[in-house]
Amino acid sequence: MNCIDAVEGTAKTIIDGLFRLFIEYNLDDTEYIRNIKAVMDSTDTFLQNNREIAGNHHTLKKILYEHAKDLWLNNLFNKAETYNINAEQVSENWEYNGYSFDYIYNHGTYPL
Repeated sequence: MNCIDAVEGTAKTIIDGLFRLFIEYNLDDTEYIRNIKAVMDSTDTFLQNNREIAGNHHTLKKILYEHAKDLWLNNLFNKAETYNINAEQVSENWEYNGYSFDYIYNHGTYPL
């Protein structure tokens, strides 16, 4: 295993742990997203300060972002299935929920 794989695996494991806390304690979406952003930003800073580990730190940040967003969106989808929300509603909301995740990630609060 090379260094970047170890960094990626560690960061994903931390994100997964934060996600489990988010689910277990029914935390607000902004708490989860702000926490995973802190993990991603800290990982990015580490890689920028240790350039010999990875050539392009932006690629890892994108991978971590997609991982965290997928966890969050799939959780919403699973909740919809649990409450028998029809597939059309889930599909319509999928795009908006993706936008909401992006907005919270970039602004720290829900979209208006």
